[in-house]
Amino acid sequence: MIRTSNSRVLFVFDLAIIYLCFVIVFFYYNGAVNIPFKADLLMAFVGFFWFFIAVSSSILNLNTQSGFVEVVRNTVVAYSVLSAGTIATVAVFGDFRHNDKLILYPLLFSVTLSCVFRVFFLAAIRHLVKSGYQQKSVLLIGGGHIAEKVISQITEHPELGYTLHGVLADQYHESLPRGLYLGALSRFPDVVRARPVDEVIIALPNEDGIVSMVEKCEHEGVRVRVVPDLFRICRTRIVLDELGGVPLISVRSEPLSLLRNRMAKRLFDILFSLCLLILLSPLFLILSACIKLTSRGPVFFRQKRIGINNQEFTIVKFRSMTVQAEEASNTTWTKPNDQRVTKIGRFMRGTNLDELPQFWNVLRGDMSVVGPRPEREYFVEQFQVDIPNYKVRHLVKSGMTGLAQVNGWRGDTSIRKRVENDIYYLENWTFWLDLQIVLMTVFGKTARKNPSTIPPEQRIRLPFL
Repeated sequence: MIRTSNSRVLFVFDLAIIYLCFVIVFFYYNGAVNIPFKADLLMAFVGFFWFFIAVSSSILNLNTQSGFVEVVRNTVVAYSVLSAGTIATVAVFGDFRHNDKLILYPLLFSVTLSCVFRVFFLAAIRHLVKSGYQQKSVLLIGGGHIAEKVISQITEHPELGYTLHGVLADQYHESLPRGLYLGALSRFPDVVRARPVDEVIIALPNEDGIVSMVEKCEHEGVRVRVVPDLFRICRTRIVLDELGGVPLISVRSEPLSLLRNRMAKRLFDILFSLCLLILLSPLFLILSACIKLTSRGPVFFRQKRIGINNQEFTIVKFRSMTVQAEEASNTTWTKPNDQRVTKIGRFMRGTNLDELPQFWNVLRGDMSVVGPRPEREYFVEQFQVDIPNYKVRHLVKSGMTGLAQVNGWRGDTSIRKRVENDIYYLENWTFWLDLQIVLMTVFGKTARKNPSTIPPEQRIRLPFL
C-alpha cells in the first residue's frame, strides 16, 4: 500500500485551515481590530479539541486504499464533533447568540475546504499510482492459495502500487496467469538477473522452502517479503508486535487494546452517562412510581451477567416482570408476549426505558455505553458450545447498546449473527463508530425492528455479510 500523506502534515494543514477561516471571518465582520483574549482562548481550546479528535479517529489515515465516501464521511463527522464542542463551549462560557456567525461560518468553510482537499489529493495520487508512478515490480514465489490471494490483490487493485513481474512455482496451476508464469523455483537466479525486480514476495506454505528462498534473495541482493500462511486464523488485518526481540503476530486486530482508545472511550462513557443520569432523573422518579403502583416487588431488577474478560458483574434495570425465583430468572429465555412481563414493563421494554439504570453500571465502569450486550452465565455456557468464538465478544466491555442491536439482532433473534456483529465491532472499533451506534439507537428505527424487515441502507454494513 502506498502511503500518500504524513498524519502530522494533515493535522497541521487542518488546524491552519480552521484558524485561517476563523481569522478571515472575524476581520470580515469586525474590521481591522485586535482579536480579543476570549477569542484566543477559544482558538486554544479548538486546537486542543482537534488534537483529541485526530488521535482518537481515522481522519488522518489517508492512503491509496481509502474510499472517497469514507474519507468525506470521516471528515464531516470529525468536524461535527468539533462544532458541537465549540458551540457548547461558547454557549456556556460566552455569548453564542451574538457571535453565531463568527463560530458557524468558519466551521462550515473549514469542513468544506478539508473535504475538497482530501478528495482532490486522493484522486490525484490514485491517478498517478495507476499510471505507473512509484509502481514496484514484484516477482511472486509460490503457487498455492496464498499466492492466489496475492495475485488477485495486485491485479485487481493497481492503486496499491504494485505490478506483477511474474510467478515462479514448482507446479503450474490453472489459477496462475499463464503469460506471467516463469517456471520452476530453480529458475529464480536467472529470472532476477535477466530483468531486475523491485521486490520478491514469497507465498510458500512450507517453512523450509521460505527460509531457502529468503537466503537466495539475500544472495542476489533483492528486497524480499514473506506472506504468512495465517488466513485460516486471522480474520482481519494482522497486527505485529514484539516481546523483547521476539516478533509476535496477533490473531485479530483490537483497537481498544491501545490505552489512548480506552481512555477516549472511558471519558465519553463517564460524561455521557453522568449527563443522562442527571437529565433523566425526573423520568426515573416517574417510572419508579409506576412500577411500584402497578405490581408488587422492588423497583430495580438486579442480575449477574458476564462482562469483559469473562468477569461477572451485577447489572441494574427497571423491573419489567413479576418477581420470580432467582434460578428461573437466570435460566429462562424471554420470548415475545411473555406472560411474566407487567403492563408497565411491556411499555418500558418496547421503548428500552427499562435499560436506563444501566447508565449507573457505565458510570461505575462495569459496562460501556456501546459494546456487546452482556448475557447470563447459564446461556453463555450454552452458546459457547454451539458458537466456538462466542466468548471473543468478552474481550471488550459489555454495552447498553451495540452494533448487533442497531442492525436488528436483539431479543429472540439469531445469536450467531449477533456474535458476528459483536466481533466485527471489537475488531474495527472507532470513536466515530460508537457515535454512529448511539445516534442510531436514539433516532433510528432499526434498533427496534426484526432484522429481516430492515432495508439494507439502514444498517451498518459488515464487509463479510
